[in-house]
Amino acid sequence: MSVPDRDDQGSGHPGFRGREKGQAGAGDGALASPVAGEDSLSSRGFGPTGRDAGATSGGGGSAGPDAATAAAPRSAGANPRPAVRPLSPEEFLARRAEWLERSRAALPRLGRAYALIGLGCLVMAAGYSLFMIPQRIAPGGVYGIAMVLHYASGHLFGMQLPTGAIGFAINVPLFLWGLREFGTRFLSRTFFGMAAVSAFMDLLTLIVDRAGWMPVFDGLDPMLASIFGGLAIGTGVGLVFRQMGSTGGTDIVGQILGRRTNLSIGSWMILADALVVVFAAAYFRDINLSLYAIVTIFVCGRVIDYLIEGGTHSRAVTIISEKSEPIREAILFGLDKTGTLFEAHGLYRGAPKNVFLCVVNRKQLVHLERLVAEADPEAFLVVSKAHEVLGEGFRPLGERLGMKGWGI
Repeated sequence: MSVPDRDDQGSGHPGFRGREKGQAGAGDGALASPVAGEDSLSSRGFGPTGRDAGATSGGGGSAGPDAATAAAPRSAGANPRPAVRPLSPEEFLARRAEWLERSRAALPRLGRAYALIGLGCLVMAAGYSLFMIPQRIAPGGVYGIAMVLHYASGHLFGMQLPTGAIGFAINVPLFLWGLREFGTRFLSRTFFGMAAVSAFMDLLTLIVDRAGWMPVFDGLDPMLASIFGGLAIGTGVGLVFRQMGSTGGTDIVGQILGRRTNLSIGSWMILADALVVVFAAAYFRDINLSLYAIVTIFVCGRVIDYLIEGGTHSRAVTIISEKSEPIREAILFGLDKTGTLFEAHGLYRGAPKNVFLCVVNRKQLVHLERLVAEADPEAFLVVSKAHEVLGEGFRPLGERLGMKGWGI
């Protein structure tokens, strides 16, 4: 793919011709002259008196529809913005029926999204119930606070309140706060996610306790618990995020405070998680637990990034060379791949350059580097890790986003 030069751009658009060649035609002069430029902007509907200005610029005194019609050919060269065509009642009903049909076709996709959110909540709850709670590792978030309150309630009331129920009680005011800030679009998937995690957490704890398996998880090595707990929680959160869902908690706080302050959403979430880790370490009076929590947070974050950004091993290779044909043949025939070619210029000397962009896997990368070195030893290569590659020749974009129900 080549980038057209300035002459091509000028010859393809009347505005460029008027500006570069000094033409003063009816359409071109409108862009070349500042005064006429104001008229041309108004005639295109940008000014407050678009119709009137377009009519009077023709030299007549009338400002009615006839004058505007007469001025239309004169402003045709200024490439006016097309007007929106009104829909007839029959066409409106037909298009509305088409969109409703597409929405009904997307219902299976919506059901699949909620099923995956539920699965993610189950895996996330397993990470807390089987690894975090027995080892008293609080890796931040609402459920880290709930875990501390779970153990504190045993000392205060003689019985431990369910961690999931405590987390849900903390999440409700945060959810209402988010509902006030973001509106009803925030409603369904977030509420479903936070309710499912809380329910699964207490249900799994009850099942494991009744089955007599809790001593097995109580005796786990804390480091193993922090690693495998982080894997489970990260997998669950990643599945939920992939379906545009949420489990409430600190991500609600981060989104709200991120809008109201200069700090980013991620910074607020890290700060909130850090405060929970410090709070848990102070309550349990064990610094080792806070270090294990940091390990869990790190593992969890890596797994979430892997699930959201993709785990592809592809590499995006940018090749800059003055020799186009040898590089092109090396990619097409030597590697049996394709790519994109850009025309560019060096910043220092302004010399013409050819920029190739292609995507290869790790095994093909060494072969490509060898082929390029043989074709042009002075070529410049930039190799970048591609988190995810979607589109023709790779995984279809619609399949990645689960949008087959919309005809993609």
